[in-house]
Amino acid sequence: MQNIQSIHFYPIKGLQGFKLEESFLRENKLLINDRKFAIAQSLNENNKISWLPKSHFKQLVNQPSLARVRLALLSQNPLTLKIEGFQEEFNLTRSAAKKAFTKAIANLTSHLENTNLALIEAKNGGLSDTRHQWISVGTSASADKLISTFSLDKSYFRFRLNIWIETSTPFEELKWIGRRAKIGEAELEFQTPVGRCNAINVSAETGNVTTTLLPKEMRTTFGHSNLGVFARVIKSGKVSINDEFLLQ
Repeated sequence: MQNIQSIHFYPIKGLQGFKLEESFLRENKLLINDRKFAIAQSLNENNKISWLPKSHFKQLVNQPSLARVRLALLSQNPLTLKIEGFQEEFNLTRSAAKKAFTKAIANLTSHLENTNLALIEAKNGGLSDTRHQWISVGTSASADKLISTFSLDKSYFRFRLNIWIETSTPFEELKWIGRRAKIGEAELEFQTPVGRCNAINVSAETGNVTTTLLPKEMRTTFGHSNLGVFARVIKSGKVSINDEFLLQ
């Protein structure tokens, strides 16, 4: 029997993620508030935007100093965050709080990369790496294999996936493509592997960057650079840590 090991969401693309005890999966949507916001230099923060490729936004891969920003989640509704070292609570549904949050981020990150930053909000859904509103699912055996092979820190947040399933065989999730699964009260349909880019070179905990390019090392070692799979929610429902995962 396989179970949910952990549930993660990332309210601001490229910044710290958070663990959840449970979440409500919605048909054809991301997790609630997942990648709801992103940081950019050239866009107007007063406007909500449709989906754009990740190259438009600040991320750990192009600004590792973002990992210095340590956040606390105070509320999901309304989405409210606190930055370590700051007294202010940032309710990101309010324009003034968004501007203050962005200013604080600029003060904490590399001054070479933080001019004219703006906090951008998705018009519908979230600003995930794919235009489709798919969640991402990873397996513990795959993550642990990378961690042990390349001597990485043990945090799964490096891989920025939403739901982690306890498994014993590395990369078995790559065989789930085209299949469905029942997970808690929800149902998923697996779409494509998550091809990894150089973002995984950066530790989400420290901002330290590996001395080698992990996707290239993965292709040399494993014959591919995939970890995790994208899944479309085909039936809404609540999922919780330790819920059973049933592949169909």
